[in-house]
Amino acid sequence: MVEWFVDSHAHASPLGLGYEEVVRRFKQAGGKLIVLVQLTPGSYGFESNLEGVVRSLEVHVGLCGRVRSEYGSVLCFGGLHPAVADRLARSSKSVDWVLAEIERNYMRKLRDILIGGLLDGLGEFGRPHYPAPPESWALNELLLVKSLELARDLDKPVHVHSENSGLVTLESLKFFVDKVGVPRRRVLVHHVPPSQVPIYSREGFYVSVVGKLEVARSVGSECSNVLVESDYLDDPRRPGAVAYPWEIRREVLKAVEEGSISEHCGSRILALNPAEFYGTTG
Repeated sequence: MVEWFVDSHAHASPLGLGYEEVVRRFKQAGGKLIVLVQLTPGSYGFESNLEGVVRSLEVHVGLCGRVRSEYGSVLCFGGLHPAVADRLARSSKSVDWVLAEIERNYMRKLRDILIGGLLDGLGEFGRPHYPAPPESWALNELLLVKSLELARDLDKPVHVHSENSGLVTLESLKFFVDKVGVPRRRVLVHHVPPSQVPIYSREGFYVSVVGKLEVARSVGSECSNVLVESDYLDDPRRPGAVAYPWEIRREVLKAVEEGSISEHCGSRILALNPAEFYGTTG
């Protein structure tokens, strides 16, 4: 098996361990590349309003860029989490006003930052994984389309967060991605249950699964387009959620050692597939 590994989707917060400490611990464990994705405004000490959304992007870009300059082997992703868009849709403002303000204040800034090279990709956009009002779903789908348009225009990868409804989710995602004209190989469906991995990977999407032993055991031989992630939240109220970036290789190795997955699949999900998706080995 390869010795290096990639965390394909993680978070860091100035209210938790922080960007520098998360990356330092990851690198000490032999990590080669970590993808740090923008969190919700509350994780930066801001309110979940339009101002907080923009300020959280600015803080994330600044902190992620700083730790990348210091340690290297860091990719920075920016996006409007579906839960944040849901909160905005439920606010006292009309959803039409919310969409117009997001486009004017957030999406325009996001595009400028991407063009400036301070972000490497988009994420996470998508739909809530919990019951939400229709206007929230409509707003999130419009933002997903706009993120896909940016990914197409700027040739950037995008992380999609969505509900896990099997073929229904897959078919709707195929519709949006193909309609916009983004190559499916540029789309990562994030935090996918192992049982649903085959339906996405067979259609040309990449997927990421959480780097825990019980998840790695379930991947089996379906590893061609699978990446491993910690989805670490860096939230002091929830230590270890979802997984620690510096432990994901150890968890996958346990699955290999007990024979649940092959060494080939272990290498693919930890290192080789992420290198293909991101176009780099760090």
